[in-house]
This record gives sequence, structure tokens and C-alpha cells, in this order.
Amino acid sequence: IAIISLLTVGSVAQAQNATPGAPQARQQRNGRFEKGRGRLMRGIKLSDAEKARVKEIRERYKTESKTLRESLRPAMQDVRAARQKHDTVAMKAAWDRTTADRQKLDALMQRERAEIRSALTPEQQMQFDANVKQLDERRAGRKNGGRGHRGRKANAVGTSKS
Repeated sequence: IAIISLLTVGSVAQAQNATPGAPQARQQRNGRFEKGRGRLMRGIKLSDAEKARVKEIRERYKTESKTLRESLRPAMQDVRAARQKHDTVAMKAAWDRTTADRQKLDALMQRERAEIRSALTPEQQMQFDANVKQLDERRAGRKNGGRGHRGRKANAVGTSKS
């Protein structure tokens, strides 16, 4: 009887943890997006007026950005499904369908960054530019098969485990 009760408690606990998994994963992904945007302001101290201005700029771009990301979602799901099936032709076709929206999203992001930058003092702009450069380097590292900020891949040539 003790074993049955332990199994029952374990099953209930596992079921409770499994249910909120999808929303939690979604929150983590959205958190990464917000975290990336927040990294632009790392090391920059803003006055209350500057904070309000940056918040207003971000709010203005938020709706359009969200709309573009949502329009990309079905094609990106197709890309993911094709990649999991190791179908590179379908994956490239699905990726190519996203080109226009990805370019719009990138242009929107550049406009938002420029507007935020213009709201900063010259000293803050220097830090902002350094943050943008760092984010762009991380992004380029991921595009080139790297791991961005996580460093080298474990199987990279010239690395050793100590």
C-alpha cells in the first residue's frame, strides 16, 4: 500500500508539473526577447524623464513588432518541422518565405534603436553603441553556427577539457 501511495503522489506531482510547461516555455522565450532589448540599456543610468521617453518609444514599436513576429510564426514552425525531418529543401523554402517579414522586422528594430539612441545623452549613446555592437556580435555568432555568448562549441578544434 505504501508503494502504491508513493507512486500515486509521484504521478500527481508529475502531472501538475507537466501542465504549465508550455506556458512556462513561452514565458521564457518572451523573456529572452525582452532581455535582449534590455541589454541595449545595460550600464546606462536614465533619469525618470529618459525612462519615460524610452518606454514610450518601445510601446510605440511593440504592436507592430508583435504583429510581424506573429505573421512569421507559421512559416517558422514549417522551418522547424522540416529541420526535424532533415528536409533541407523544405526548410530552405520555408525560410525563404519569411524573407520579406524578417527584413521588415529588422528595419523596424533599427528604427526603434535609432529613436532610442536619439533620446540619450552623448555619453549614454557611447554605451548604447557598445551594447548594440555586443548584441550584433552575439547574433552573428549564432548565425555562423556558434553559440553566441556561450563560447566555443565543445567539439571545436583546439579546445581541450581540463
